[in-house]
Amino acid sequence: MKKNVTRLIIIGVITLTCFSGLYTQEDTDQGRELYRNPIAFARTHFNEKTGIPTHRGKIWIMEEDGSKIRQVTFGPQYDDHPAIFSDQHTILYSEFTDTDFPPKQDTRLIKLDINTGKREIYAEQKGCRLHHVTLSAKDDKLVYHHDCGKRNTQRVGWGADSYEITMRSANGIAIGESVIFMHEKNPGLKPREVALVRLFNHGEGAKAIFLTDDKHLHRRPAVSPNGEWLAWQTNMTGNDEIFLAQINGTKKYNITNNSGVDGHPWFSRDGKCLIFESDRTGNMEIWKLNLETLETKQLTFGGKKYASRTPRW
Repeated sequence: MKKNVTRLIIIGVITLTCFSGLYTQEDTDQGRELYRNPIAFARTHFNEKTGIPTHRGKIWIMEEDGSKIRQVTFGPQYDDHPAIFSDQHTILYSEFTDTDFPPKQDTRLIKLDINTGKREIYAEQKGCRLHHVTLSAKDDKLVYHHDCGKRNTQRVGWGADSYEITMRSANGIAIGESVIFMHEKNPGLKPREVALVRLFNHGEGAKAIFLTDDKHLHRRPAVSPNGEWLAWQTNMTGNDEIFLAQINGTKKYNITNNSGVDGHPWFSRDGKCLIFESDRTGNMEIWKLNLETLETKQLTFGGKKYASRTPRW
């Protein structure tokens, strides 16, 4: 399988090794070292002696090789699900008033410049919880959960031109004028039955195409920057693995094939690597996978102090 996967990816995406960062500007800004190709992720912080969480969610960043790792959000609030804009120095994340998930109070979206530390409110709405953001790789199209009272939906964009996804959906990502998302046909049923669906346009005349079956738990889709490949987390082998397929859902391959729980994949900016979370070492950490060689590299080492998750490139 490895040989077939490698050949498939070389044809469609891969010609070199993973992106190494190509800033044309100076590598320092007033003495501050800049990030060439940053990865943002969330961490749960623990008391190392008791194992009790001290912070449920804080945002961290690191370079693509795991270096220059540092925490960028602080305080008692719960911060989660970061995304990185195409400028590669601005991140967007959810700031919960609560200290845990799911939130019971308002949640807003915060925009943060990782080089300057400048922080601003990007989106908020009284009585609503905005969370689980994604940004498309090239045009920064925003998709997020928009929960107001009993109305729990996903929206594309913010402001006058935004719209609500017209199907039950979760963890969506935009691709052109379409969105790929999780669709759960019977919420509350165990085991969960969740398909990945691509919805073209919205409202009357919208067209939905199922990319997976609806008999397993398919979730957390990611789309390559060129729009040709789909990666996602699935339990269809009996264990949570990351699968890769063409964007229409065909030619599926298990690219992790590990006994641990592997999930939350995301493509590098050049489409040649994936980052993902995995507990294969006994602790949830961030890993990188080269799509040409299928070689993996552990990027975080949280031990008993941190659980690292939801990485974004």
